[in-house]
Amino acid sequence: MKKILFPILLLSAFYTHGQGYWQQTVNTKIDVRLDDRGNYLHAKEEIEYTNNSPDTLRSIYMHLWANAYKHDHTPYAQQADLMGSTAFYYSKPKDKGYIDSLDFTVDGQSVEFFIPESTPDIARMDLKKPLLPHQTIKIVTPFQVKIPVVFSRLGHVGQAYCISQWFPKPAVYDKKGWHPISYLDQGEFYSEYGTYDVNITLPKNYVVMATGNCIDESENKWLDSLAKLPLPSDTLYRHSAPASDLETKTLHFHEENIHDFAWFADKRWVVRKDTVTSPGTSHLINVWAAFTPRYQKTWTKTTGLLRETVLHYGKWVGPYHYNTMKAVVGDMHAGGGMEYPTVTIIDKGSNSMLKTVIVHEAGHNWFYGLLGSNERDHAWMDEGINSYFERRTNSEIAKEGFIKKKSKLDEEVMYYENAVTNNDQALEQTSANFEKTNYGLDVYTKSTLMHNYLQQYMGTADFDKGMKAYYDQWHYKHPYPEDFRACMQANTKKSLSWFFDGMMHSSDKIDFTITNASVDGTNTTVTVRNKSNLQAPVLISAYNEDSLVGSKWIEPFSNDTSVIMITGDWTVLKVDSCVPDANRVNNIYRSSGLSHRFPLHFKAFMGLNRMEQQRIFYSPAVAYNQYDGFSAGLLFHNITVPEHRFRFIVAPLFATGSNSITGAGSVGYLWYPSGIFHDIMLQADGKTFHNNETLIGQTSPLYTRYSKMALSLNFTFNQYSREDGQRDFLSTVKRTLLLKGYSINEENFSFDASGTHLVSTQKVYGLLRYEHKNERTYNPFSYKIEGQGGADFAKLSAEGNARVDYNTKKKSLYIRAFIGKYFAINNDPTVVARYELNSSYSGINDYLYDGTYIGRNATDHMAAQQISMQEGGFKVPVFNNIDRSDNWMATINLSTDLPRGIPFKLFFDAGIIPNINPTQSNNGSSTLLYEGGIELRLVKNLVSVYFPIVMSNDYQNYLKNTFGSKAFARSISFTMQLQDLNWLRMPEKVLKPTSN
Repeated sequence: MKKILFPILLLSAFYTHGQGYWQQTVNTKIDVRLDDRGNYLHAKEEIEYTNNSPDTLRSIYMHLWANAYKHDHTPYAQQADLMGSTAFYYSKPKDKGYIDSLDFTVDGQSVEFFIPESTPDIARMDLKKPLLPHQTIKIVTPFQVKIPVVFSRLGHVGQAYCISQWFPKPAVYDKKGWHPISYLDQGEFYSEYGTYDVNITLPKNYVVMATGNCIDESENKWLDSLAKLPLPSDTLYRHSAPASDLETKTLHFHEENIHDFAWFADKRWVVRKDTVTSPGTSHLINVWAAFTPRYQKTWTKTTGLLRETVLHYGKWVGPYHYNTMKAVVGDMHAGGGMEYPTVTIIDKGSNSMLKTVIVHEAGHNWFYGLLGSNERDHAWMDEGINSYFERRTNSEIAKEGFIKKKSKLDEEVMYYENAVTNNDQALEQTSANFEKTNYGLDVYTKSTLMHNYLQQYMGTADFDKGMKAYYDQWHYKHPYPEDFRACMQANTKKSLSWFFDGMMHSSDKIDFTITNASVDGTNTTVTVRNKSNLQAPVLISAYNEDSLVGSKWIEPFSNDTSVIMITGDWTVLKVDSCVPDANRVNNIYRSSGLSHRFPLHFKAFMGLNRMEQQRIFYSPAVAYNQYDGFSAGLLFHNITVPEHRFRFIVAPLFATGSNSITGAGSVGYLWYPSGIFHDIMLQADGKTFHNNETLIGQTSPLYTRYSKMALSLNFTFNQYSREDGQRDFLSTVKRTLLLKGYSINEENFSFDASGTHLVSTQKVYGLLRYEHKNERTYNPFSYKIEGQGGADFAKLSAEGNARVDYNTKKKSLYIRAFIGKYFAINNDPTVVARYELNSSYSGINDYLYDGTYIGRNATDHMAAQQISMQEGGFKVPVFNNIDRSDNWMATINLSTDLPRGIPFKLFFDAGIIPNINPTQSNNGSSTLLYEGGIELRLVKNLVSVYFPIVMSNDYQNYLKNTFGSKAFARSISFTMQLQDLNWLRMPEKVLKPTSN
């Protein structure tokens, strides 16, 4: 097989690139006029379409991508909803955009075209005559574009214009058929190559940066003169822009062998120019930068970065074939920047990371511009390979002192956090299938790491030869993954199937560990275990202190293997850092020591976790409650990003108020099984504090203590697609099942003739909870069903929460409903009363000690007014049985945002509670309770203050009879909703997408 592999590859490459390869030719001429008062484009387009395929075409699919902004149920709008972006949905009709006034003719004859309502950005144009192979037709149409406000790529902010994906454009027809694709924010484009001639008419004082070469000598002289002017004040045009000239100009742009045309116009731009010669050629390239004065501090080096990109990409990939390369600053809401042939726009929000973004976007002139892969289906071929060369370029120019080197941890740590929690995705799939976070972390960062891995495995010389062969064979064409693979494989003697068949199609994580090493003279036999499900190679490096004394690649393997290395004396063996190992903690093997691993390392506060050693973090810890006063101590933990499967957080404290030891801690372990569950977490929690005090019979306060131990098992379910049965990363649903057991020791006061004593009781409880959350962008909801009980009682309950969004951004109605049933096992009311259902829930009711309360048993001062949104969810704090039920309870809690500018909410609670009136406890009657007032939310979903204004008679009488003139003050309550926080799982929140 090895002997015939190379001829087969040559034959395959010949068929693909030689007589068997074809692609359509699309030459485009456009005359367009900008109306910067109404924000319209008025245009006429002529397309010369040549069918180079062996097929007869009877229809042509046309992209009308400006229609993505036509209404709120286009594919773009639907994806924006899914990704949590609400700007377009809530936009005004005047801010949306569209393309219209279309009237297609083919060779002078009108033709019918069809635009579906669900995909208004794709039209099918039916030909009156079939288009035979090697024939050419001329397609002509006028069109008008209503330019939207910038929501994604096409748009305007005032009179600054980003004109991209703006004209009717034939979809690609290639060996795999037609590729009509809707415009999407996440997922870019695939277009046919040809020649573009574009005439742009607009007011004379606009600076225009566009695809290709400006043919107008007077415009080029004007731009050259602008480039030589001194920099203006950086405050110029901060709050205004010059008026448009009444006189217009028409600019002619031309470029060949390109597959798109974009242009950008702004009257405020400062212009800078430089030149660079493409490596290995005498080809001189003009590089341009255009930016508003306020960004001049960072943008003055932009032309230098463009030059460096031409030099480094030209050296490693291939020479730049166009005459210009441009970068402009603007508003671009689909990422940090966006590439178009010879010109790129950088979003003004990327100013802090401009140097990296400039190189990345300029690099797309190779991986997108010159190598026209189908990025919608194979994003790694564009964004991934380009990100690899971006990092390689930045590393080189950092060595040259041109930019400050960026830490690899900054780029990689978030990917590894996503990977170790089993949330990353395989690289080889369509752009639209990636979850929002994964599109950045996998397509860009993971792909960079994997291609660096491939480079090191092949050897830089062979890798670069393969890349140059790929570029030489496929620039100006449409390569597919198999074409890239063939070029790389043809330039190495090593099999690359582990990479292209394995890693590119799998989300399994690499995890190598050295299990044993034995020395025989200058040779060392090293045993390595592959703990992943992938066959992959590994580079083992030997060091004597800090000096490299030997290294060797082990060819792809599974399970365990051994290799003999020539090392001489060594102190440490390592899995080399070029291997994208998700678990670096086990990558070190020492020549001495009991475990041959590095000992624990202590570090203050916190840190990122890509070290080759176990670390424990420590920091000061402070707590407070009414009985212990302030507690101080040390917090020890290993909570970090990327996170460990085994994790802990422990805080031993000394309480200054009670003069005693207190504290809390949690320890847990996570499994990531394949199948129905995404993860399973076993967790143990413990804490001990004081919860009451008395001065009866005492000269100083006597405190009661509680000590809690809880063991839980939490199952998080995977979501699967109904279409293909695969895990659905785009699902907004999260389902969990919790089993939890409690052992709680409580002290209580006992009063008798001899004085006040402490009496301890031990209680055991169990809890089972199923929770379903749908965190969709609009109208999210959740519900949970719970059962809990102990020796004396049992409870069943259901709770539902929904947010009903108004047709105004960040304004909603919030609905919570609760229904519960209580069963008494022990009929002693002094024992079971604390377990009954409560309409308002405070520390006194928290017998499971899951909440955090300033004063658990407080009946006065501020601590007595702390409540939690549990059970009935009422807000008035109550300390008798008027709102308690030993049977069942049903409540509803409503709150609503108010119109813009009003910083508080209105709330209303209502519920039916039977048997709360002792005089009616046997007649089956029930009581309707209600209250309503103002909610002041201080910290979203955590801290709120409630001011009841209206309430039912039961509450009014209770407050008046109990507190008299202080009734209103004692009706005020506040929440500190901390009971749902799990500190062991906090790292996961780092990557959680933010909605709205």
